[in-house]
Amino acid sequence: MAASNILIYKFILRTDLSCVQIIDKLEQQILDETRFVIDDYSDTEISGTYIYSSIYKSVEYDFDTNSFQNITRKKYVTTEFHINLEKNYMDVWGSSQNASKIITALSIAIDNKAIIEPLELDFLKIIEYLKETDNVIVGKTTATQVAFNDGILADCTFDLSNYDNPFEIIERYKKNIDKISIKWKCEDVYIGMLIFISGTIRIYRLRHSINNKQLNMIYRMLECSGRR
Repeated sequence: MAASNILIYKFILRTDLSCVQIIDKLEQQILDETRFVIDDYSDTEISGTYIYSSIYKSVEYDFDTNSFQNITRKKYVTTEFHINLEKNYMDVWGSSQNASKIITALSIAIDNKAIIEPLELDFLKIIEYLKETDNVIVGKTTATQVAFNDGILADCTFDLSNYDNPFEIIERYKKNIDKISIKWKCEDVYIGMLIFISGTIRIYRLRHSINNKQLNMIYRMLECSGRR
């Protein structure tokens, strides 16, 4: 199943550029073998895909020579992103390495006229938001160094999918929780997520496979999670 980490960044323009002007700059040749493909935009938001080339090496067996060969190949990496100019943030759906490459290319395209900095998500605020939200099913929850009655400390995994009120268990062990898995139902579709104590959120869907209503549901959670 495809999965993406959502990485959040402060994005504040230091110049007067409209979305259309930003897109014009992104669609120009910025770096060799890279490209921004814009999927959608409005007066305040831009979403798209960044593509760049990457060289990787592997060792493969060659039956003709009966030997292992060092092979160098080129592949093209795609990473989805979204910019909200009104609320001053950007989200990247991928790894920190992917995000770094997008930020570099984006900064070059707009002549370094934006402040782009990592933003932290508050784990407890995410949990509080989900607690008050309908159609959230909590699954496996991992906690570390949980103290039992006999004084033993242990790392545990709780399956809360059959509990009537799983957030009571989460509240009891919130200082020990490492990560929580949930399924969030929207329009008869379940979106699986893994939420880490660090604030990292992994979604088991690619961004382009999630419709606008489902994306807005996710963004409301991010906006209530204490970005700073």
